[in-house]
Amino acid sequence: MTTDLLAADRAARRAAQTRFDVPLVLQAGAGTGKTTTLIGRLLAWTLGEGWDRATRRLAERASGKPREEGPDRVAAEVLGRMVAITFTEAAAAEMAGRAARELASLASGGEAPDWLEASILPPTPERARRARALLGTLDHLAVRTIHAFCRGLLADYPLEARVHPDLTVDADGRLLEEVVRETVEDALRDGYGDPGDPHLLALAILGFGPPEIVEALGSLLQGGIPAAILSEDPFRPEALADFRRRLHQACGVIHGLIAPRLARARRPSNARKIADAAATLLLKLEGEATVQDLKEACVDLFPGNLVDHLKTWRRKLGDTEAALLGDVQEELSAAAGAFVQLVEHLLRFDPELLEHGRRALTPLLGRIERELRSQGIATFDFLLAGAESLLAQHPEVRRQVRRRIDQLLVDEFQDTDRVQCELLRWIALDGPVEERPGLFLVGDPKQSIYGWRNADLKAYDGFVALVREAGGEVMSLALNFRSVPVILEEVARVVEPVMTPRLGVQPPFEPLLPSRDAHGFRRSSSQATWEPVEHWVSWKREEAWKTPAVEATEIEAVFLAEDIRELHERHGVAWSEIAVLLRGIGDLDLYLEAFRRARVPFAVGRDKQYYRRREVIEAAALVRSVLDPGDHLALLTVLRSSSVGVPDAALIPLWNRQFPRLMTELRSPAPNALAALRKAIEEAARAVPRDVPGIDRVRGWDRNLLAAVENLAVLRHCFETAPADVFLERLRRLTLIEATESARYLGPYRLANLERFFRQVLTAMEESGGDATAILRVLRRSVAESREAEEGRPKD
Repeated sequence: MTTDLLAADRAARRAAQTRFDVPLVLQAGAGTGKTTTLIGRLLAWTLGEGWDRATRRLAERASGKPREEGPDRVAAEVLGRMVAITFTEAAAAEMAGRAARELASLASGGEAPDWLEASILPPTPERARRARALLGTLDHLAVRTIHAFCRGLLADYPLEARVHPDLTVDADGRLLEEVVRETVEDALRDGYGDPGDPHLLALAILGFGPPEIVEALGSLLQGGIPAAILSEDPFRPEALADFRRRLHQACGVIHGLIAPRLARARRPSNARKIADAAATLLLKLEGEATVQDLKEACVDLFPGNLVDHLKTWRRKLGDTEAALLGDVQEELSAAAGAFVQLVEHLLRFDPELLEHGRRALTPLLGRIERELRSQGIATFDFLLAGAESLLAQHPEVRRQVRRRIDQLLVDEFQDTDRVQCELLRWIALDGPVEERPGLFLVGDPKQSIYGWRNADLKAYDGFVALVREAGGEVMSLALNFRSVPVILEEVARVVEPVMTPRLGVQPPFEPLLPSRDAHGFRRSSSQATWEPVEHWVSWKREEAWKTPAVEATEIEAVFLAEDIRELHERHGVAWSEIAVLLRGIGDLDLYLEAFRRARVPFAVGRDKQYYRRREVIEAAALVRSVLDPGDHLALLTVLRSSSVGVPDAALIPLWNRQFPRLMTELRSPAPNALAALRKAIEEAARAVPRDVPGIDRVRGWDRNLLAAVENLAVLRHCFETAPADVFLERLRRLTLIEATESARYLGPYRLANLERFFRQVLTAMEESGGDATAILRVLRRSVAESREAEEGRPKD
C-alpha cells in the first residue's frame, strides 16, 4: 500500500507540471505541499510550454512581419494570461512572494529545486534568461482572492452586470448597515403612520419591530437574495406541488426502509410509531393538501419525541433497532436527516408571518438595492453572485473571459460553494474545448466539513464529477512534509475507522505518509514526562466518568495551563511555539481564565468573549454616554461601573430627581447645568436608606459621581471641538478607567483589552470623520452581537 501511495503521489506531482491540456484536480491533505505544487505548475508553465506558446502568439500578431520578440514582452504575455485564485489575501500574498523568490533563484543561474521537473525546462542559460524576464514583469501575474477576481469581472463589464463602475467593497458591513437603517427609518415614518402599511403594522403586532426588520433585511442582503426572488409568491401552485413532492419522496424512503422490517419486532416501539405516522402522512400527501394542512398533520403525527428519535437515527441506532434495521443503517441515516429537515421546516413555518414579512420587506429590499447600486456599494456575497450572474447571462462575456486566460489555478478549492463552482464552470468547463483555459484545482475535501467560507462538500463533489465528464483527472498527494510519523499514525488509527465516506457529506479517509526528511519526536532526559501523543481523561477521582462536563473542562484547563507554563519555564519552549486547538469556543472562557491565573500569555484568533469583558462593556458605555447624551442605558452602565461605583440603592432616588433628563441636557461644563445636577446628586444621597446592607462600604459615592458628571460635561464639549486623538487622550486621563481596571484582579489583561479598545475607537473616529452616529453604530453593534475580536494580552 505504501509503495502504491508513493507512486500515485509522484505521478500527481509530475502531472501538475506537465498536464496542461486537461482539467486536473489535486486532492492534497494537510502538509503535502499544496503551495509548492502550485508554484511548481506556475514555473513549469511560464518557463516552458507557456513561454513557447506566448512567443508563437506574439509572432502571429506581428501580421507576418518577421521579428523576434524581446524576453520582457514574452514574459508579460505569458504572465498576463495566467490567473491564480486563492481564498484569503494572506494566501495570495504568500503565493506571489514565493513565486518571486523561486524566479530570483533561477534567474541567478541556480539549480532548479528538486520538486521542479527540470527535464521539461530549457537548459540552464535559457532558463535563467526567461526567469529574469519573468521576475521583471511579475506584476502582470494575477494572484487574487476569489472576491477580488469577481470584482475585477464586474469592473470590466459594468454595463452588462448593471453595477457602478467604481465598486466599493463593504468589508465589515458598516456601509450596508447604514443604508439599511436609513431606509427603514425613512419607510417607518409613513409605515407606522395613518393609515400606515398594513404589513408593517401586522409585523409590529406580531412582535417584529424596527430592529427585527433591520436584521432581516441585512440577512437577506448578506445572503445574496434579491427583491425579485422575495417578490415571488411562495404559495403558488407549482411551488406547493414541488414541496409536497419532496416531502412525499423523503417520507416514502423512511417508510420503505423501516415498515417491511418491523414484522420481526415483538413489541411497540418508536420505530413502529414512525412507520405508522409516515404511512398516514403519505396518504395525506396524495391529495392537494395546503401548507397549513400539512403542518397540522405533522404536529399530530410527529410529536417532539419522534422528531428527536429521527434525529438520533442520523448518528446511530439503539441496540433493539440495530437488530431490526442494521442492514439499512447507512441509508436510514441519510433518509432520516433529509426527512427531519423538511418536517422541522414545516413545523416552524408560519404562513401568515411569511406573507406579511414578504410583502413588507420586498419594497424595502428593492429600495436598498437601488441605493447600494447608485452608491457602488457591494458585499462579498454580491461580488460572487454578481459575477456568476454576469457570466450566466452573457455568453459573449464568457467567451472573452475564457480567451484571455491560458491557465487558471485555484487554491483551497474545498472552500468553494455552489456559486463559486458555477463561476469556475462558466470559465473553464463551458464553450468549445479549444477556447477553454487549462484548469488546475488544489484542495483537501476533508476540510470542507468545517464549512469555512460557506464550503459545501456537495458542491465540491459535483464539480469534481464535471471535471471527470470533461475528460479531466483527479489525483491525490499523500506525502506529508509537516508531521512526524507518530502523529500521522495516530491520526490514521483514530480517524480512519470512523470516517465513512458519503457523497456530498463526508469524503473517504486518505492516509498520509511521512516524508523521508521528517524527524521523529525528540525528547531530552529532562522531558521524560511528555509523550509524543497523549489522551487526557479529565475526571474527578471520586466521581470518575460521572464528572459533569463543565467541571471536567475546568480540570483540563487548569492542568493544560500548568503543562504549558512548565514547558516554557523548565524546558525553554517559546510561548509562540505552543498552540491550543479547541473543538469549539463554547468553553473558551474556562481555558482563558485558567491561562490568566497561571500567567500564560495568549492570543485568541477568534473570540466572541472580548466584547463581553466587563472592562470593554464599561469603556464602550463611557464613549456612548459622551457621544449620545440620550443613551440612558449607557449612562446606567457608567453609573454602575467600577470607575464610578454608584450603588443600586441610589438609582431610584436619582431617577426620581430627573437625573437622566439633566444628563441628556448636559452638553458642556456650564455652571448652571452642573449646579442642577449637583443638587440632584446631593438630594439623592440623603434619600438613600442608611440600613441598606453594605452601603457604608461605598461611602462617598456621591462625590465620585459628581466628578464623573463633570468629566462627562468636559468630554462632550471636547468631542465637538478637538481632534480624535486629543479627545480620546483626554477621556483616558480624566476618567482614569485604565488605572482603575489595572488595579483589579488580572489587571494586566484588563489593561491590554482597554488599550486595544481605544485603538479601535480611534480608527472608527478617523474613518468616519468624527461622525458620532457611525461611531455609535459600530460600538452598539459590536457589544450587542459580541462580534469576534482578538482579546488583548500583556506584552511578554
